[in-house]
Amino acid sequence: MGWGAFSAGTLAVLAYVAQMVIGLGMPTWLFWLIVGIGCLATLATVWLANRRVTTANEAAKAATKNQRRAFEDVLVPLASNLGEIVSSSTKAERVALQQQTKQAIVSLTATLIGPPDARACFLEQVPGTAAGHREVKCRNSLWSGRNVAPVTTFRETDLRGKELLKLLDDGTSTFVEDVDKLPDALKPDSDTYKTYIACAVTVGNESFGILAVDCLRPGDLHKDDVTMVGVFARMLGVALAVKK
Repeated sequence: MGWGAFSAGTLAVLAYVAQMVIGLGMPTWLFWLIVGIGCLATLATVWLANRRVTTANEAAKAATKNQRRAFEDVLVPLASNLGEIVSSSTKAERVALQQQTKQAIVSLTATLIGPPDARACFLEQVPGTAAGHREVKCRNSLWSGRNVAPVTTFRETDLRGKELLKLLDDGTSTFVEDVDKLPDALKPDSDTYKTYIACAVTVGNESFGILAVDCLRPGDLHKDDVTMVGVFARMLGVALAVKK
């Protein structure tokens, strides 16, 4: 904060107090005492506001640094996993690495998207199901975050499952800011979450499932988070597309 802010505050107080006391016939010393107190109060307010801004900036920098460290801690081994999947010599080795990658990306999504109580899961498309009766299912406990398990199966025969499978077919994503604003048929069966993001995990014409993250309160997730979840979904799709 520079002298400009102090000067502006002082002049504002002088002008305001002068308008109030002019013509009241009070002693000169009392007039200047009131002005001085007003100036000090204004300068203190400006200083405190600047201090709050500085503290907020420092907190934001610290959060960014911590987030970057978390990215590095997870993305470095994840990138290594992707390389090993591509170069794996046997199917068994490749499948094991792909499973590790699924869990790593689910954990990364839960850790870095939303507040600490966020929850993420990977809903895999169940193979061998006929059109109109398809399913996406959270298999092998592929979820991470707060200690409440998510709904594990969505079926195309239900409206909610149908919407998710359409999202998968289209290779798109959705963000629901507040589930209470959804039509009754699309609302969750419980109050275990109030907002969510779901992104299709696809590569080219291949579809693998849905990467989803949910939180307890409306406002915990934002539109900007959709892009990041989409990046994780694309990374997962690339890992699962390797079938040599």
